[in-house]
Amino acid sequence: MNTYKLVIASPDGNLYDGQAVSLSLRGADGDLAILAGHIPFITSVKPGKCILETEDGEIKEGRIEGGLLTVSGSEVILLSSGFSW
Repeated sequence: MNTYKLVIASPDGNLYDGQAVSLSLRGADGDLAILAGHIPFITSVKPGKCILETEDGEIKEGRIEGGLLTVSGSEVILLSSGFSW
C-alpha cells in the first residue's frame, strides 16, 4: 500500500512521526480520511476519535481535543491542543 509521512504533535511534543497508510478524523466540514496522494489542504479539526493505520498494518486509535490538519505534497501534519492514544 502507498504511505505518506505523518506527524502528530501536541504541546507535549511529537506523539507520532512516521509512515501512515491512512488517517481518519473529523474536520471542520465533516469526516475525513487522508490517504497517500491526497490533494493539499488545511482544515481545523474537531474533537473526537482519530484512527491511524501505520505502514505495518497496525491500527492505532486516539482522541483529539481539536487542532489543525495540514496536508501537503510531502507530508501530513496534525497539530493538536490535546491528544491521547
